[in-house]
Amino acid sequence: MNRHFKKYYFYLLARCLCLLGLYDRALPYYAKVIQFRTFFFDVQKQYRRAYEKSAKKCDLEVHGGVGDFLQHLPFMLQHPKENYVVVTHFPRAKSFFENLGIHIQHYHFYQLREEHHLIKENLKENKNAYPAPRQIFFDTFPFTSSEKKLDPKPPMAVIGLHMTPSAMTSNPLSRDFIDQLIHTLLSYQTKIVLFGTQAELSHFEFQKDDRISFASHENIIENLAQVQYCDVMIGADSVFKTMSSMAKIPTIIFYEDVKSHFRDRVFIDPYVRKDIMFAYKYAYQSLEGEKIKPAIDFIMTILKDRLKLI
Repeated sequence: MNRHFKKYYFYLLARCLCLLGLYDRALPYYAKVIQFRTFFFDVQKQYRRAYEKSAKKCDLEVHGGVGDFLQHLPFMLQHPKENYVVVTHFPRAKSFFENLGIHIQHYHFYQLREEHHLIKENLKENKNAYPAPRQIFFDTFPFTSSEKKLDPKPPMAVIGLHMTPSAMTSNPLSRDFIDQLIHTLLSYQTKIVLFGTQAELSHFEFQKDDRISFASHENIIENLAQVQYCDVMIGADSVFKTMSSMAKIPTIIFYEDVKSHFRDRVFIDPYVRKDIMFAYKYAYQSLEGEKIKPAIDFIMTILKDRLKLI
């Protein structure tokens, strides 16, 4: 039986087991469906419901970076004391979850994909461990900010920019592209919020303008919280595009045309289908020179014609 039919088979089997009240027995079959297709039909909703009615004696695994954390967060915030196992390349994961009051049973850290694969192989020895449930959208915005909501005078569109992709994804967007984009946006009535760590932002020289502000706190939760103040988010393949998309804030993403089924099916396609995300794919390391103008034209068309922000 190929993968295409397996996900239907395991999904129907899990649903039947739930109808019989056999929720613990249904969990591994829902997990298999998710392994084949993360957001297949309503599998995440049914899987979560089955877990909540089960004996809750299994481990729930969370793999990846902060973008992955965000999709798990709606479930984790409602169930902060489960047996979570976090496998991540984000070095401050412990403080991230502690700040949110979520108890993590075990952490496993890696820096290379090979290390992640090795950890996953070792974790397979635990036959009673499944992925934590995910959601495409937040039920409510999960973070509060110490910063006041931006209220520019005169009223103008607030545009969030984050130009550095997350670890293990794409290469950074070119400096020329960023400079030209900011120059173009400031020629309209807009306010720009530049997101990123101080180390990321230190690589760029931004023009001085009262309409440019920065979200570069050491605590990433504070930066993520400020996404709620943006009318649109523009940027690379990073946690900030996931934050804005999950909050149903229009998002324009730029990413390299490098094959990644998981990235597309989990972090891009669901939001594109809902008209929340607008995706611009470019050839590997090619968003430079004559390639910059079409990319900026794409952004301006979305801002003017689709979103009516400028």
